[in-house]
Amino acid sequence: MSLTSVLLPEGELRVARCDTLDKLIAVSDGDAALLYLYILRHGDSADEKTVQRTLHLSHDRYERAVFTLNSLTAPAASAEPSADKPDAPAYTPDELRRARIDDHKFSAVCQMAEETLGRTLTEGQLRCLLTAYDHLGLSAEAIIELLAWLKNEKGMVRLSDIRRETYAWADMGIYSAKDAQAYLARKTNEKPLSAAIYRALGADPESPAPKEQRVCAFALSHGFPSEAVELAVGRTDKKQGRHSLDYTLGILRRWDEKGVHTVSEITALEPETRTAVGQTQSAPTDPATLSQWEQDWAARVKGHRRKEE
Repeated sequence: MSLTSVLLPEGELRVARCDTLDKLIAVSDGDAALLYLYILRHGDSADEKTVQRTLHLSHDRYERAVFTLNSLTAPAASAEPSADKPDAPAYTPDELRRARIDDHKFSAVCQMAEETLGRTLTEGQLRCLLTAYDHLGLSAEAIIELLAWLKNEKGMVRLSDIRRETYAWADMGIYSAKDAQAYLARKTNEKPLSAAIYRALGADPESPAPKEQRVCAFALSHGFPSEAVELAVGRTDKKQGRHSLDYTLGILRRWDEKGVHTVSEITALEPETRTAVGQTQSAPTDPATLSQWEQDWAARVKGHRRKEE
């Protein structure tokens, strides 16, 4: 029998993304491929217990399959923006010189940049600043705020820092001095939270790696405190036998989809996670360990699971 004979000529159709199929074939993960087919057929709203029973997957195999799919379908960390993108103007040396001489606001940006970098601007640095000012649309005042913040944060500022942040600010819609000040105030307020999350990840708060920054940004933007991140790290270590930031991020994504973010919410929904924070396995079943609202929550969850089963 040829392989094409399994393609039925009638019935409801589902469309699969070729790039996802290519990735699944490349990783050769049968459980992940089976789960992908299930989601393609039924959507992703089914209760995980139902999915496990239907696909005959143990809890651990299901977790690994979910982790693989999360890794394949999660958006890749964006590459560092470049002023050499096709849509960025290719300013000539004369245009750069005239912009600095004729536009007093851009001249002030250049002066601040020289103070920040500690040297006379090169043509490449001047082009980067004019791209931010003229092409990306950041106001002179916003760029000056950005440069001052970089100097305060890093001490020694590089051209790549300026390029990366100007593109990031444009992506976030930070164009005016007012926008910049509000954003930087928020960053300042988040700094203690970020430091706590980095410590929960086992990272250095002063020099986190890009992947650590990605997990931290997700935790902050979705309302996970450092204790919840620590819980996710503990669960990762237990399941994988090692640190895996991708797996930790996958856990946080699943908790966010279920609407649980604090340790109390997570452990009420998934009592087995209590072992990751030093409690005994029997603790989840002991009413004395739960507050009233947690007991109500756990009762609702158990009732929902009984209905699903």
